[in-house]
Parts: sequence; C-alpha cells; structure tokens
Amino acid sequence: MAWWTTRTKSRFPNDMLRRLEMLGRLEMDQTGSGMDAGEVYDNCIAPFRFNAQADPPGFAADLRVAVTDETGGFATYGASCLIVELLGYDLQIEDALALVDEGIQFKHERGLPSASLKGYEWNRWLEVHGPGTW
Repeated sequence: MAWWTTRTKSRFPNDMLRRLEMLGRLEMDQTGSGMDAGEVYDNCIAPFRFNAQADPPGFAADLRVAVTDETGGFATYGASCLIVELLGYDLQIEDALALVDEGIQFKHERGLPSASLKGYEWNRWLEVHGPGTW
C-alpha cells in the first residue's frame, strides 16, 4: 500500500492564474492597467517560451486546462494572448484556437465594440461567426 500519491508535475507555476490575469489586464488596457509591460513580459511571457515551442499542442492543452475554472475572465484572456505571443497567429492547434475563441468571447461578453479586437481576433471571429454578427 502506497503512502503517497503520484502527481503529475504541472508545467506552470502555482501562481499561473495570477500571471495570466496580469497579462490579460495589460493586453486589455495597456495604458490604464497600471501594469509595467516589462515586468509582465519577464514574468508572464518569457518563462514559457521554450516550453511552448518545444511542445505546442501539449502547452496549449495544459494552458487551456489551467484556466478552466477561472471566473474573472482576465486570466482566460491572458491565456489567449500568451498562446498567440508564443506560437504565432497562424494557429492550427485545437486547444490554441479554443483559447483564442474564449478570449474573444470575454471581450464580447463585456460589451466591447468589435473595434476592440486585435486583427487576429477579428479574423478568427469572422472565420467562426461570419460578417455582421458582432
């Protein structure tokens, strides 16, 4: 009988949701967020570059799981920004596309105009929903 359980080590630090929220808030409002862009890059983007590029599908899947129970939305939006920052705009990975869709949905649910979408977000919205649907 084992006295311990085997746990799979997460590729993310314990404060990953906080980091993603910081990134999401900065990306949503770069001037009004009060976030230091350099600090956000150093803590929320740079540490994950190698891991994302070494295993894009696994990274995207794990990132999606990391924000599954997130309630505020900013961490989810941050995850969508992180995945594009690290893997580029031409995403073909299902979990990566789902993160982008969830980030777009976050903006849509906040009642933001379509003009608030980044170019790749708008292109993805049109691809999924078609024109005239925002």
